[in-house]
Amino acid sequence: MDHRRNNFDALRLLFATLVIFSHSFALSGHAEPVLWGRTLGNLGVHGFFVISGYLIVQSFGRSRSLLQYGANRVLRIVPGLVVALVLSGLIAARLHGYANNPVPYISNGPVWTLTWEVICYGAVAALGIAGALNRTAFPAVFAVGWVVFLANLGDQSDFFLAIVPMFLMFAAGALFALYLTNIRLEVLILAVIGLALTADYGVFSFLDGLATQNVPFLYGPNVAVEEVHRVIYLLSFPVVVIWVGRLSRPSLPLRNDVSYGAYVYGWPVTQVLVFAALKWALPLNPWLLFFATMLVTMPLAYLSWKLIEKPALGLKHRFRRRVTAPEPAPEPEPEAEPHTPSRQVLSFSTDSSE
Repeated sequence: MDHRRNNFDALRLLFATLVIFSHSFALSGHAEPVLWGRTLGNLGVHGFFVISGYLIVQSFGRSRSLLQYGANRVLRIVPGLVVALVLSGLIAARLHGYANNPVPYISNGPVWTLTWEVICYGAVAALGIAGALNRTAFPAVFAVGWVVFLANLGDQSDFFLAIVPMFLMFAAGALFALYLTNIRLEVLILAVIGLALTADYGVFSFLDGLATQNVPFLYGPNVAVEEVHRVIYLLSFPVVVIWVGRLSRPSLPLRNDVSYGAYVYGWPVTQVLVFAALKWALPLNPWLLFFATMLVTMPLAYLSWKLIEKPALGLKHRFRRRVTAPEPAPEPEPEAEPHTPSRQVLSFSTDSSE
């Protein structure tokens, strides 16, 4: 994808900044800001998963082999992550594991989400191999996922509340990758209204007086108003993210994709700053901590991109040549997904950093 014609890089940087901002509160011992019933850090992670679903499906469609697809994913995620984990681990050991910090012993908290990101990559490969990653079959897969989700709305487990929404966000991005040529204005307006209504649970408080605090299902869970909000949010948020990223104008191109570096270095930098503030008896103001963290994190993210991530991505082209060299007279790489009837769907947007 020509990054100059979309806003995905800018959105990813925004979402990484939201994660850092939210963690500035958590790591300094304050409650994290909440919007749409979730912390801003959680919101940023959801944004990452929507964009990943949109781009990774297209990446699979362009890959000439499963091996090439896997190598591309490894080269994008692993080199920067390994360096960040080694550095953050060494610093945490040097500072006694941040034992006196409000959140002790966690050197790099956000990287846990990358495990589920990789699982989504594997799901894309499995669906592609099964022939289900196309316009005909994938909507059925998407619908089944939502039916299972709705049938378990009363589930209050951590997996259901934290992990399942990430899968749904990724799946929504994937669905847009297969179908998107435009988003109708009416759909966008409904999505924006949905997000506005669910920004505060108090918006639907009048329902309590109508004895509808819970919506009963025969032999099913009682659905609280908060869960109705969750459903509206999960349906609305991906629409707005994809519209801003792919269809809105003007585009805000970034010459360097520093969002991944910001994501994996923000937490360790904040932990170090909190450790220093406590050592010198300085107040833990989350706003000041956020600005200080950004001042340190962004140069690290830039160095990670220039010295580690971008060189690693350059190996993708070598690997592609190595894979395709034995093929006689290969045709130009298709812009669309091989399993998709229409080339128009995937002809735009495949971020080189993905």
